[in-house]
Amino acid sequence: MDYQFNQDDLMGCQASFSMPHEAFGRWLNEALNQSLKLDEISLILTQAKTVLDRTKLSWQHTSDEYQLTLEDGSAQISHQCLSDEYGFEAESLEENFDFYDEEASSHCGLEDFIEALEDWQMFVAENSHRY
Repeated sequence: MDYQFNQDDLMGCQASFSMPHEAFGRWLNEALNQSLKLDEISLILTQAKTVLDRTKLSWQHTSDEYQLTLEDGSAQISHQCLSDEYGFEAESLEENFDFYDEEASSHCGLEDFIEALEDWQMFVAENSHRY
């Protein structure tokens, strides 16, 4: 999983992830991009590690727009617009919107997720004090 972090004077800390993991970057940018969220990042990391070592079978975290699911050695992030609550079903999305689906929902191995989130936590801690 390839990603990079940048500091933007207007948007603050920003993450971008390679295909097909773009949704992780969008989630970090929208839900966890400032120092006020460092405690939330720590909580997510703690829970991810308990799922990884099988102390817990699964764990879910819901933010304003995204749902994170950790289970079976993987992490999945999904934008709420893809849920049935909003009237969308996976079968109803046209093939031409596959690129959007990849930007709104991603999954990866739990170890890769933990590594990326630890890197993000450090980046936010070092760079968001400017705001």
